[in-house]
Amino acid sequence: MAVFPEVPGYELKKFLGSGGAADVFLALDGRQRRLVAVKVLTRRRFAETVAVRRFIKEARTISSLHHPNIVRIYETGRTPELRFMAMEFFPESLKRRIQERGRLVPDEALAIANQVAAALFHAHRKGFVHRDVKPDNIMFRPDGTPVILDFGIARVLESTTQLTRSGMSMGTPRYMSPEQLNAKRADGRSDVYSLGVVLYEMLCGQPPFKGNQTMAVIMKHVTEPVPRLPDELAAYQTLLDRMMAKERNMRPGTEKEWQELVKPLFRPIKLPKAGKPEFGPLPKTGDRDKTRQSRAAGEAAPKPAQKPQPRRRKSNPRRLFLLNLLLVLALAAWIFFNYERIPGMLASLARTIAGWISAMIDKI
Repeated sequence: MAVFPEVPGYELKKFLGSGGAADVFLALDGRQRRLVAVKVLTRRRFAETVAVRRFIKEARTISSLHHPNIVRIYETGRTPELRFMAMEFFPESLKRRIQERGRLVPDEALAIANQVAAALFHAHRKGFVHRDVKPDNIMFRPDGTPVILDFGIARVLESTTQLTRSGMSMGTPRYMSPEQLNAKRADGRSDVYSLGVVLYEMLCGQPPFKGNQTMAVIMKHVTEPVPRLPDELAAYQTLLDRMMAKERNMRPGTEKEWQELVKPLFRPIKLPKAGKPEFGPLPKTGDRDKTRQSRAAGEAAPKPAQKPQPRRRKSNPRRLFLLNLLLVLALAAWIFFNYERIPGMLASLARTIAGWISAMIDKI
């Protein structure tokens, strides 16, 4: 069994993957009792200045962006051995959904792209360019909400800082804009181009430009026009042509311009819920662990099981009424048949009571 690093407050359950700056684990938040994704930058990577800067930059970037379609960070921290960042855990990626289903329903594909675009335009207004929009970086919450994540190579607009000088990739060539591939400065419209590539892939089940070698894909992005969509998807051609225009000035650069393009095509739908986790069933915590952890958290210990109480027979109003009626009838019958004897019985009862009273007085 692999030895996971010790992250204070979190119990690491599964290794999910590794990025350019950190390893990612599925973990159990010991305080909130929820599953989270924890990015860990271990000591062996501390010497890599670019990795440390990228890790810190991602945490700061996401923490400054508050949007329903941008991943949420719960906590950042460090120990002498590592740095860590705890964030939302997502059960499904867009990459997996495309692989399993092939083409997505056009309305669903456009709804996903519309929400991701809202998140990107929000980041642009805050001064950040994502630079690595692709299906791997679009995930789904359990309710189906798409979320953009991995701002590790995001760039601040107008910044002259270049993390790529140490060899770090600026993105994934299959989804990069022509200006990125030509080593020109990227802005928000570069993210729009990449989102256009993702939208094409959602509609057609494959990216618009393919090739056996990376350079062949790069050349197609730079020189070839957007491939034509099938006839049944022709209504989306204008949108894709604008999103993936070679000249960035032709792309929608603001959310208003985006909405003007999307409005004729958009039909509000309820997105499907996220599928099962990509790595299998979620880990479960044993009953003893739950009891121990709840006591550590200050919760009351579970009460011991009580013996089952005998069931009480419920009263029947109809039966009670009949019983009372019988008693009244019996009393009435007794009075009817003993009507003449009642005065004598009452006189005898009075004499008896008077004798008891007289005897008690004599004793006093």
